[in-house]
Amino acid sequence: MILWVNKLVQIFDHKMKRIYLLFIVLFSGIAGMLATARVNYTINDGWYFEKGNNANSKFFKATIQPWEFVNIPHTYNNIDGNDDEPGYYRGVVCYRKNICIDKVFENKNVYIYFEGANQVTELKVNGQFAGKHIGGYTRFCFDITDYVQFGKQNTFEIIVDNSYNKDIPPLTADFTFYGGIYRDVNLVYTDKVHLALNPYATTGVYIKTPQVSKEKASVEITYSIDNNSDRDSKIVVENSVIDPEGKLIKTIRKEYVVSKQATSSSLIQTILLDNPVLWDVVNPRLYSLYTRIYDKQTGKLVDEVSNTFGLRWFEFKRDEGFFLNGRLVKLHGTNRHQDYLGLGNALRDEMHVHDIKLLKEMGINFLRISHYPQDPTVLDLCDKLGIIATVEIPVVNEISETTDFMNNSVFMLKEMIRQNFNHPSVVIWGYMNEILLKQPYTNPDELDRYYKTVEKVARTLEYTVRTEDASRYTMMACHNAPDRYEKAKLTEIPMILGWNLYQGWYEPDLNKFEIFLDNAHNTYKDKILLVTEYGSGVDERLHSFNPERFDFTQEYGLIYHQHCYNEMMQRPFIAGFTMWNFNDFYAEQRIDVQPHVNNKGVTGLDREKKDEFLFYQSVFNQKPYVMIGNKEWKTRGGVSEIDKDLCWQPLPVFSNLNEIELKINNKSLGIKKCDENVAIFQVPFVPGENMIEAIGLKDSVVQKDFLRINFNMIPFDLRKQTVSFSELNVMLGSNRYYEDRKAAIIWIPEKQYTSGSWGFVGGEAYRRKTGFGSLPGTDVSIIGTDNDAVFQTQRVGLESFKADVPEGKYSIYCYWAEFNSKKQIEASIYNLGGGNTTNSPAENERIFNVEINGTTMLNNFNITNEYGSRYAVIKKFIVDVKNGEGITLNLIKIKGETILNAIRIFKHN
Repeated sequence: MILWVNKLVQIFDHKMKRIYLLFIVLFSGIAGMLATARVNYTINDGWYFEKGNNANSKFFKATIQPWEFVNIPHTYNNIDGNDDEPGYYRGVVCYRKNICIDKVFENKNVYIYFEGANQVTELKVNGQFAGKHIGGYTRFCFDITDYVQFGKQNTFEIIVDNSYNKDIPPLTADFTFYGGIYRDVNLVYTDKVHLALNPYATTGVYIKTPQVSKEKASVEITYSIDNNSDRDSKIVVENSVIDPEGKLIKTIRKEYVVSKQATSSSLIQTILLDNPVLWDVVNPRLYSLYTRIYDKQTGKLVDEVSNTFGLRWFEFKRDEGFFLNGRLVKLHGTNRHQDYLGLGNALRDEMHVHDIKLLKEMGINFLRISHYPQDPTVLDLCDKLGIIATVEIPVVNEISETTDFMNNSVFMLKEMIRQNFNHPSVVIWGYMNEILLKQPYTNPDELDRYYKTVEKVARTLEYTVRTEDASRYTMMACHNAPDRYEKAKLTEIPMILGWNLYQGWYEPDLNKFEIFLDNAHNTYKDKILLVTEYGSGVDERLHSFNPERFDFTQEYGLIYHQHCYNEMMQRPFIAGFTMWNFNDFYAEQRIDVQPHVNNKGVTGLDREKKDEFLFYQSVFNQKPYVMIGNKEWKTRGGVSEIDKDLCWQPLPVFSNLNEIELKINNKSLGIKKCDENVAIFQVPFVPGENMIEAIGLKDSVVQKDFLRINFNMIPFDLRKQTVSFSELNVMLGSNRYYEDRKAAIIWIPEKQYTSGSWGFVGGEAYRRKTGFGSLPGTDVSIIGTDNDAVFQTQRVGLESFKADVPEGKYSIYCYWAEFNSKKQIEASIYNLGGGNTTNSPAENERIFNVEINGTTMLNNFNITNEYGSRYAVIKKFIVDVKNGEGITLNLIKIKGETILNAIRIFKHN
């Protein structure tokens, strides 16, 4: 009995200790929050979400469908913006959550702070309207102090609408307008007297550095203070500067009286610093500023915010370029969209961090944050890593001729500038991109009126920037239609003219790129020039050893980028350039080889590095660099030599060294000099595993890179060679290689049939006609497949496909897609004049029979009648090959021309 009682006492004592410890922890946490002048934390997790407007309904029951449980960052367009159905949901959605506001904050101000929600956001707290924000890419916050109940659960209802609205930019653009709360959302608690968050959702502190030299710097601090209490407040504002090494170097204090229920704006203090540590792209040293508010009577700290800043001076010279701290710096970099594979723009902070680190790894020193302000993490990293930045508002393609459009644009511009004012990396504010790309009128008088309105908007935005921040430059990005911009007088307005140029991609002549640059320099004699976009589409899965414009291969992309880079580097009056784009990104209306994706990125949607990334890494980096290209080509293959189990294919090696040696399977292929940072070797691949080694030498230090390639050899002579035949995958009408990564197979280019081998008989490769010449394949999206490239080329008028395969059992897969359609295809404005000149007429109906080895497999085959147009059709035929007959596929036309897009032959035994 005594033992049992003792045991109970021990258990009780143990539980009391746990309760006591728990109390201490809770009390310490609350006390810590109360001791902190400002509390700020995310409320991202556990929201209920529904499409449709339920804002006026009674609060939901969580158990009732169709509510979905989601976490923020969140978008509802990451799937429907990339499917085969045209369009994606643009409309109202609702987020709801119960949040407890602790009673310890009862005497505080409470804000809800959004880093980004697209594009109109309304908030209700406990059923009461608490705020509205217009614009999808800037930060905003609402003071919800009067709507919350302390010590209780509070119902938050957030209505977000990404519907088209003629008064809100962007109206149209070459990217998907994802809806939702796609960046962090926070609760912020402040004292009644605090540095003002609103009206622009800033820290309330703005740092100017009007004078900076190697010897001295002046730091001018402007701040706004809210007093939401019922009494006038006597306060002391303290500003302390911490140097890049973490040492406190200066503190200044100033007393104020802040009127009750009022905001005191434009309060200024100035700090002078001797021998400042400069911020530079090669040594980005940051100072910290702590701004604190104390109650004068009690000495209590009532608010505190911190900001980082950098000390630097810069200028653009029209003929010489960009100077940072007196040193000439050629700005070389990229654009970036906030987009990722399968996620749309709902990225976590660490994904933004990874992107900017990857940019730095590539070696850039310049980032155009396009076409809208992005997550605050992006500029934080630019400051930290030494990347010069330009930021712009999303006034893209066109404007609305309304007062509301103008007002919304101006407010967005002010938000962008004030929210990012303190970043030393920012040197340019932008406000229009390709604004005359869309021409809303054909009538000359109406178009002239529209041009005058665009000019008025541009001048208003220019004035706004220069009023808000006279220390930085202004920029407008124009497309290659200078006559339009001159007519609208837009070339007169900004300090910097950026040009988005695609000669060699949308336009046929790559050499006209440099002609445009020289003409612009001679024409706009008072303007600084940047190339704000240039790029070519590249699908990581496509390769060609005979590359051409619009084939979307890695090889053409490399030719394009090498040319443009060299021409810009030769011209000092091009102060800088930003390639289009760092990453592939979703653009729902696009229908190229990867539908709904703009694949001009030097990395993929998943940040896989393309050869173009490796090229720039080799030219931008100062350290010795050697990297074998085609690293992403995981399933490689090709046709062997006649009577040899070898397949010769080119392989690039990227390096900033003078020469490179390449070995395959420990056998040297010799040494090649690098031409424009690339050495291309002809490599004799053998069946199976191939070990590649690239070797460079710099200052007696060896630089190496390795690549292991498993090569699928296709024998030229299907019966005689030692490599046994297993499968053949051929794209008709194509000279490209395509890697089907999911199936781990390689599709190879077509060739004409020769005895003992394989290939097509008759017909011609389909080429589409455009305003700038014919291009390979079609640009329509093929429904029912994620291997669009296999279906987007075809041989028209094909008579036969023959393969002299050994005897055995085979599956023969025939791939078809009909490009003809009764529906008109809307020309994409983003092809910049290079769109199709004609749409395929419906009367080009085709009917044919399909015959294999004399047996009719399909009779009166009519693709359009059975499947419609642009639909992926695969017919699989099982055939026993005997008596040395091989495979002969005949297409026998009945009406119109025969077609075949691709053929796959697989041997079972």
